[in-house]
Amino acid sequence: MVTAAQPATTSTFSPLTTWDGWQQFVDTPHAPARDADDQEWTLEQREDYHARFVVLKTPAMDAISIAVRRLLLLNRGQQGGARRGLIISGPATTGKTTAMQQLGRTVELADRRRHPNQDGCLPVLFITVPPSSTPKMLISEFARFLGLPTLERMNQIQITNAVCELLCEMGTQLVLVDDVHLMDTRSRAGAETSDQLKYLGERIPATFVYSGIDVEASPLLTGVRGS
Repeated sequence: MVTAAQPATTSTFSPLTTWDGWQQFVDTPHAPARDADDQEWTLEQREDYHARFVVLKTPAMDAISIAVRRLLLLNRGQQGGARRGLIISGPATTGKTTAMQQLGRTVELADRRRHPNQDGCLPVLFITVPPSSTPKMLISEFARFLGLPTLERMNQIQITNAVCELLCEMGTQLVLVDDVHLMDTRSRAGAETSDQLKYLGERIPATFVYSGIDVEASPLLTGVRGS
């Protein structure tokens, strides 16, 4: 039995790649627009509103949402082997990460509506691939999100087993992995990290969605591993 650390108390900044930060993101409703002539709307409140960058729904986001809903249904009954996944690819600064995060937020809120008052569940997990990542660095990102202590004496296999066991117990349905273009499969570390992702896709009964810059033209989809 593996027990995850509970999310930390609210802090000034909690990245979305931590349990606490992700929950804050999901729980924070979109601020409604107010009349520009509203005298009770202070300058600081106006600045905060515009700094949040209101997310507009686009046809691309609709297409991603439909594709993932289908994959969630298809993968629900998949018992063995790697499950079907999705890659979100495009030029830099075109909203790939934003689309992925909004997708995860929608899936988690929908799961909460279907299963109210159900504690100890984690429908969605969001991580980013570290630069020059190794398999241990990648699985440590999963452990960091979950709040699992990754002691120096723990090896890659031990961390992987702890992460997979916990995500299975918590019923994780969707794993979001950002910046996959940082994995260069032409290097040994990049190739082994790619293999680690495939292994996690087989161990964790969830749908994996990847996002990266021009992934179709990157080394990630070339060679035996790419196929």
